[in-house]
Amino acid sequence: MTSRHRRIQVPCDPELDRAIARARRVFKPDAASSEIVHALAVRGAQALEQDREAEEHARAFLISVAEGASGLDLERLRDVRDRAW
Repeated sequence: MTSRHRRIQVPCDPELDRAIARARRVFKPDAASSEIVHALAVRGAQALEQDREAEEHARAFLISVAEGASGLDLERLRDVRDRAW
C-alpha cells in the first residue's frame, strides 16, 4: 500500500521475528508485518514513557521517605517487621 509518509528500514532479525509472531496472535492472523511493527513501535514508546514516569514517581517517594515527609511511620513499620520475622 502506498503512503505519503516516509519509510524507515528495520532489519528483520530473529528477535523482531519473535516479537512479530507474538503480536500476530493479538492481531488478525493475516495482518501485514509492517502494520504489526508500527503498532509495536507506538505501544513500545508508550510503555517506555510509562516506565520513566513510574521510575520518577518511585524516586520521589523514596526521597520523601528518606526526608521523613512520606507520612509513613517508620518505627511502626520496623516493629511490624520485627514481629513478623
